[in-house]
Amino acid sequence: MPSPRRIAIRVRRHFAPHVLGAALALFVLWTWLALGTSLLQPLDDLSRTHYLAAGSGAAQIWSAIAVVTLPGVLATVLVIVAGWAWRRRLRNLTAALVLSVLFSWGGNFLLKHLFTRPRPSSPLADVITHSGWSYPSGHMTMATTAALMVIATTTTTRQPSDVRYLARVLGGLGVALVACDRFVMNAHWPTDIVAGFLMGLVCASLASIVARVHMLPIPRRRIDQPQPRTCAIVWNPSKVIDRASFRRTVEYELEHGGWEDPLWMQTRPDDPGYSMTRTAIERGVDLVLVAGGDGTVRIVCSELAGSGIPLGIIPAGTGNLLARNLDIPLDEVAAARVAFGGIAKPIDLVKVTIDGDDSTAEHFAVMAGIGIDARIMENTRPELKKTVGSAAYFLAAAQEINAEPMDLTFQVDGQPPERRRAMMAVVGNVGILQGGLQLIPRASATDGLLDLSIASPRNHIDWAAMATRVMALRSERVNRVDQIQAQRVRISVAEEMPYELDGDTAGRATVFEAEVVPQALLLMQP
Repeated sequence: MPSPRRIAIRVRRHFAPHVLGAALALFVLWTWLALGTSLLQPLDDLSRTHYLAAGSGAAQIWSAIAVVTLPGVLATVLVIVAGWAWRRRLRNLTAALVLSVLFSWGGNFLLKHLFTRPRPSSPLADVITHSGWSYPSGHMTMATTAALMVIATTTTTRQPSDVRYLARVLGGLGVALVACDRFVMNAHWPTDIVAGFLMGLVCASLASIVARVHMLPIPRRRIDQPQPRTCAIVWNPSKVIDRASFRRTVEYELEHGGWEDPLWMQTRPDDPGYSMTRTAIERGVDLVLVAGGDGTVRIVCSELAGSGIPLGIIPAGTGNLLARNLDIPLDEVAAARVAFGGIAKPIDLVKVTIDGDDSTAEHFAVMAGIGIDARIMENTRPELKKTVGSAAYFLAAAQEINAEPMDLTFQVDGQPPERRRAMMAVVGNVGILQGGLQLIPRASATDGLLDLSIASPRNHIDWAAMATRVMALRSERVNRVDQIQAQRVRISVAEEMPYELDGDTAGRATVFEAEVVPQALLLMQP
């Protein structure tokens, strides 16, 4: 097994922290000059002149601009963009957009009520936008924030250079237009407008830092390689929502990482990844990238077992459990950075043999089981998963709460068999479900062991105790639940039952055998 290795080195440009520090310092200094001294009074005296006549055509135009650029309107636009980003699994960008709205609106509200500065007199004082305190300008704060977040969006989504350039030009013109509007309408003192601009810089930069979104492309220092590196990309078209954005993200990493043109391979309903991964192995690629849900990831992991070829993951499913357990980002762009620039670390896989047929054995990376959990997966409607996400599993689980237990016999590491009348038997390589729920607290993908959990609840009280332990993230033992660590386990049931591998129902069986394969896969991790 090859030793862990770093695929690439990044040199990050800390743009947002520098902007935040400079903008915050300038805002504090400007506030002191504007409100604590008379040095900027000549600038504010410019607003003592009225530039528009009430009822004039020019006044109506500028008033319309003021309404269109209301902070609430611009905030709504950012929230809509956030929804678009969320749909495309750009979670960091989504968080940055939402936080920028909260910081801008909330920060401006607090500062206005802190400084309580009256507005200048204006012939357009009856316009809806001429209300409230003056310092800093809310229009200017939100306009600056919106412009910067649109620029961050085009950068994060790897838009073409002309689109990014257009966003910068239009953003700058939009901010300038709002500044002119606030000035000619006598809605704010000039120092209010400058303060709003600085406040917008602070809010956008802070949101970007908190959400780990970069406003500028990250430059890279390429590593000289003795031979060009090759990459194969296995992606599931039913899971990758925005194919153009996905391709731009991957191509950006490839281009700046010194990779050759990749081998793009799309999964099909009749082949969810088997032949694609085998082709990648035959080609001797240096990295396989998989983009899909837990099922696609499992198949690629299974085929790569023992190959020594590192795997990078861009999570694109509902659960994304392997990524969640190993701290691989769920954000598409951040996950791509890890896939191409993280560290290849070995993890265990678990080999599963059904009814003694070793020729059809497969591997899983997360969890597998037989019993009620497999029936839940079997009864979960795919269209419902797309609509409500993981809540679809709870709806399916509710139908199984009164199901009859199964007669089960299990044997670990060759020890004498034991019998249970159980609802489910789960074998875990890792133990965390969505939302941080710990189904198998001790499970680890690097300990060379598998974890067997057998649940034998007799009544609703036992079910409630199990659910409470899982939802409370507690690791203590619960009655009627066996938690066993081993290297090999054999489970047999009295009558054929469905079984699942990493969340996908894989068939029916009477004998379910699982064996851990230590350090079977190199996985790109942070």
